[in-house]
Amino acid sequence: MQFPNMQRLGRRLIAARQDKGWNQSQCAREAGVHRATLALLEDGKRGHIRSDMLYTLARTLGCSADYLLGLDVDDDEEEPAA
Repeated sequence: MQFPNMQRLGRRLIAARQDKGWNQSQCAREAGVHRATLALLEDGKRGHIRSDMLYTLARTLGCSADYLLGLDVDDDEEEPAA
């Protein structure tokens, strides 16, 4: 079984949130999630993300779940600089 790269997810959550001009509290409020949960995800300190939360964050941030999960690049490839 493969698991998502949670550090990559965290970096991409931060980038998408900053593109919206939101701080963590604003983003969490818009998405309807706890700020502490968002902080843990952004720090890569959660080992998983529920599909409903991934969907909600992607919709709120205006990006795809594939982007957040890093499915748009091969694991062997360098991630493009943000």
